[in-house]
Amino acid sequence: MTTIQELEIEFEGMLGTIKQYSCDPYVTSYLNRLKFAIQNEEIEMIRIMIVKLNDWYADNIKAIEGNRWIINLDSHHKTQRLLQEFMLKFS
Repeated sequence: MTTIQELEIEFEGMLGTIKQYSCDPYVTSYLNRLKFAIQNEEIEMIRIMIVKLNDWYADNIKAIEGNRWIINLDSHHKTQRLLQEFMLKFS
């Protein structure tokens, strides 16, 4: 299995987790661009969008963890971990 195939498998779960928490237009744009880049196997764009999503998580994870309405905190931790792993795989 290629790294792109692995990312494609994980993408919908990551997308759903992030979208449940945020409708920020920037993060939504990153997710849309990442999906398009995966479909078209645009490695450089995949790399850029993963970095941007990872940065978004770094900026927001404390607020997510502190939000009493979050029922899927484990999914956020998994998504953040996956983004970090994919950053390494695509670097």
